[in-house]
Amino acid sequence: MKTDYKCKYSKCPYGGVVSKDIAVKDGQSYYHPECFTEMNNRKQVIDIFYKYINKDEVGANLRRIVDRIIDSNKATSEFLLYALCYVIHHRIPLRHAAGLYYIINNDDIKQAYKKYKYNQRPKIDISKIEKKEEVKFEVKQEKKNSWDKILE
Repeated sequence: MKTDYKCKYSKCPYGGVVSKDIAVKDGQSYYHPECFTEMNNRKQVIDIFYKYINKDEVGANLRRIVDRIIDSNKATSEFLLYALCYVIHHRIPLRHAAGLYYIINNDDIKQAYKKYKYNQRPKIDISKIEKKEEVKFEVKQEKKNSWDKILE
């Protein structure tokens, strides 16, 4: 039985080989979990842009801009998706694909994303954490005169 599969994501940063135990199957294709989420985020950004922003935008132009933003590490795919949803929810005017560069540099969106990520992290209940016993150290020094300490 096969233990390794080829990741079908064309921009896979892991070399393209995914082990069976972590592989995510989508139809006949296998992906790394991170590659799968990034691929879906890119698709969602494009779909949301066409549905809510501008359905007449040239597809190649929109894909090229999304790829440039994500691949040049200006923003993650998750942040770009959040920023696009933020723009739609807050009714910020965006009419063309090149406007995506402006929304990823918007300070209000960056602060809202940080707040969103902070609220998404798992909550830890401090009262349930077991307290460890404190270790007490004792140092016993023999009394020597100061010249004996220097000569040692």
